[in-house]
Amino acid sequence: MRRAATFAVLLALAAALASVASASPSLREEAAEAPPRPRVRRARSRSVGYPWAGRLERGVRLEESRHLRLVPEYAARGRHFGAWQLVQLLERAALRVHQRVPGARLSVGELSGERGGHVDGHRSHQNGRDVDVGFYMTDARGRPHDAFAFAEFGADGVGLGPNRGLRFDDARNWELVARLVADGDARVQHVFVSNALRARLLREGRARRAPASVLDRAARVMSQPRHHPHRNHFHVRVYCAPHERPACRDRAPFHEWYPGRPPLEGS
Repeated sequence: MRRAATFAVLLALAAALASVASASPSLREEAAEAPPRPRVRRARSRSVGYPWAGRLERGVRLEESRHLRLVPEYAARGRHFGAWQLVQLLERAALRVHQRVPGARLSVGELSGERGGHVDGHRSHQNGRDVDVGFYMTDARGRPHDAFAFAEFGADGVGLGPNRGLRFDDARNWELVARLVADGDARVQHVFVSNALRARLLREGRARRAPASVLDRAARVMSQPRHHPHRNHFHVRVYCAPHERPACRDRAPFHEWYPGRPPLEGS
């Protein structure tokens, strides 16, 4: 009896295996097409020093997606590594703009090298907390345009030089700035951009009835630096994450949304 029972169990098991093997093609295809599990972050990135004198440990690579592209002029250089919070900020911002004003991708230039350090053509970008972001733009017919390189724009929103057929996309660029400054994880310290384009963006924000708190933050973080007018891209910098300090170092201004207690002057 015991042998007969065992034999019956083996027969049932064989039948079950055969049933799985002969499952319909559609079920097998669905299993094959299931999205992969999210990548597990094994160790946090570590931003060390200042943006202009620092390095990056375990940098996170920014990848292209349906909503984000790497600007071709800079893609081959491989300087697309950043602190975890900055990479996540860019991905969230690209998705937000797509949701609010669909049809275009965020264009990203350079972040940092895989291990940080000096980057040719930049005064900063050394510890994974800086990124150059191209403007959203349209062609003369109002269609989103993905340019090979950053394009300059004047106060009237019209492209300069060889880019006169392009237009500064006020709606999408404002949505980008609004998402950056309102982020609760990566805290933005600077958005460098020309004074003329800053004025356009704030006008757009008011026209779209953005919350007063978002308009205030945008007005405070956007500025035109002395050495570069930034008429062809945004330069975004985020503060050090609390877990990276004191190895990661910030310098004023310290806005009230600075995460944690600001360091003492000179420390």
